[in-house]
Amino acid sequence: MKILIAAGGSGGHIFPAIALARELEKEKNNIVFVASRRKLDKKIMRGLEYKKVFMSVNPMPYKIDYRIILFMIKSVYDFILSIITLIRFRPRVVVGFGGYTGGSVVFLAAALRIKTVVHEQNVIPGRTNRLLGPLARKIAVSFPGSDKYFKSKNTVFTGNPLREESLKPGGGSSKAKFGLDNGKFTILVMGGSQGASSLNRFASVSIGGLLPGEKNAVQVLHITGQKDEAVIRDFYEKHCVKNAVFSFIDSINEAYSASDIAISRAGASAIFELATFGKPMILVPYPSAGNNQRFNALFLAGKDAAIYEDEKTAGPGDLRLDIRKLLGDEAFRRSLSENARKLIVTDGAKRLAKVILEL
Repeated sequence: MKILIAAGGSGGHIFPAIALARELEKEKNNIVFVASRRKLDKKIMRGLEYKKVFMSVNPMPYKIDYRIILFMIKSVYDFILSIITLIRFRPRVVVGFGGYTGGSVVFLAAALRIKTVVHEQNVIPGRTNRLLGPLARKIAVSFPGSDKYFKSKNTVFTGNPLREESLKPGGGSSKAKFGLDNGKFTILVMGGSQGASSLNRFASVSIGGLLPGEKNAVQVLHITGQKDEAVIRDFYEKHCVKNAVFSFIDSINEAYSASDIAISRAGASAIFELATFGKPMILVPYPSAGNNQRFNALFLAGKDAAIYEDEKTAGPGDLRLDIRKLLGDEAFRRSLSENARKLIVTDGAKRLAKVILEL
């Protein structure tokens, strides 16, 4: 069966889509991917053997201004390319993972009576999935309770599809693989697929301000994104913090295995993966008003499954207190881990594939 998957714009959309594609492949299905022309999309998909179609980079403006004109022009192009893609490949099912990339192709598939499924990764749906929800045969959600945001009886809880390679425990001593000490408490800092400069600064300044004895007890595994790698490494060296700083880590499962706690953005994939590995989380969501990470973080914090810090209102001292609390209280760390594990499922790809194949 030929299945078209539309996902792009961020790793949070693309990685669950790849996990689904690999699950569907097990049943000998033929996968076609639609993504955006962003460098990130092409980088993630470079090694994938699927047929690929790349749409324009065309996020919907939050305000009505001059950008709406460019948005409309690109939308016309994307609609034409979507029609060509649907006619060329004739998929039996089209699956959209939200974001601007999937909007036109999922909309046109529904209009052409092709079966459609939308998957929402976050607690509160994004704009694209809110608009496409009424047209979809099935709406899959990642978090319990997210179905209330869709006025549809076709909503099903599947969890967030996770890549199998991101869930494998690190072999041997994962800390040693990064040049870290086996006996030290390890803090993982990561800002998502594109890095996060403001989080890099927030976390590094907080850790660098720990007392000398505390700094001697900890070490940092920091994934910065490309532009901040050298600056963050130099900062830790100047502040006498044992560190392993990388712009990107392919084997993210090794990073999870090496860490004791994580300071992270609050994308759904990161949350699900960290919870699967049982890592206590300090979630610092991306501070944009239109970003749904804040609701993910608040949801987990409300269930005593993570610590939430608002980057706009919290200072390095607040984050430092969180680190001290986790460093010194093993029972608290264990409680956060157990509560997070109760909220997530690890077989989201299998559940979503079953929904699609039943259609």
